[in-house]
Amino acid sequence: MKELFTSKPILSFILVTFGITFAFWFLPVIVSLPKDIGFAMILIGSCGPLIAGYLITVISSREKIKVNSKPIFISVIIVVALVLFLRIYFVNNGLSDVNGKIPTLTEVSILGYVLFGIVLFILGINFSNAPNLNLKENYLKSSLFEKGKSKWYIIAIFLIIIFSLGSYFIGYLSGMETTDFIIKPEPVWFIGFFSTFFFFGGNEEFGWRGFLQKELQKKYNPLIGALIISFLWSLWHLPLYYNGFYSTGGFMDSLSRFIYTIPIAFIFTWLYNKSSYSILAVILLHAMLNNFSKAFGNSQIIFLVITLIFNVFCIINDKMWKKKDYHHIYKNNEIG
Repeated sequence: MKELFTSKPILSFILVTFGITFAFWFLPVIVSLPKDIGFAMILIGSCGPLIAGYLITVISSREKIKVNSKPIFISVIIVVALVLFLRIYFVNNGLSDVNGKIPTLTEVSILGYVLFGIVLFILGINFSNAPNLNLKENYLKSSLFEKGKSKWYIIAIFLIIIFSLGSYFIGYLSGMETTDFIIKPEPVWFIGFFSTFFFFGGNEEFGWRGFLQKELQKKYNPLIGALIISFLWSLWHLPLYYNGFYSTGGFMDSLSRFIYTIPIAFIFTWLYNKSSYSILAVILLHAMLNNFSKAFGNSQIIFLVITLIFNVFCIINDKMWKKKDYHHIYKNNEIG
């Protein structure tokens, strides 16, 4: 396995990611599970890209799977446990139950809590290795806050705000269909934001951008890399259309997501490269993308048009048709 991870990291990542995620996400389709267990399967499966990137990096670095920084490990577990508790607590009390897939506190069993604990452990051990200097090409370090990258954190947050509000007002003034507009997000919106930050999307970024994008850019230019990731990213979400977490439309409903994911993937690729490979920046972007429009409203068609226009800027600004230099991609791997 070590030889495969070292010689074929891209193939290894795809096999491990899809193997883990599909196993846990298709299980509720095959077997009828209690709501809390089914939700735990969704959470564990969502960590597939993270687990794949982490395992391949650790094993190819001849390191052991271990907690590297106990303070980070404990802090992450406490924070994520609180966010998960609040997300479940506010189900049907300000936050959606996502098609009935998220349980209330009274529906969580002892086994459910044990499985949630596994999710906390996975996230904790992953973040704890951010300062691990023994890891080969340690992308995990960029999940930590870096003062020199503050500009990109701000851009990640406000980019979606501009897209959403811009699409809403253009759509509203032109008489197009828009989602409801709220002057400011309710307090529970922030719970949804941090839920996405840790386990409803943000955790994916360790794998898709942190590991896979860098590996792809060793061989291809960012343009090709973004297209490959957009295809894999869309395909990876497919089980959620069958287990009811997204909808019950199956493959046909997933086609619209596939079309939408392509231009979105270009923005993630652009931000990750321009921010000197900051995972924190793309995690913030993912959390804003999944939550902001629900709080403020938008026009989906106009939003897509704005996204496509911005894609042109991204491609030109980062010269995405040019292959990145290997040494440039992995410069400054030390913790700064």
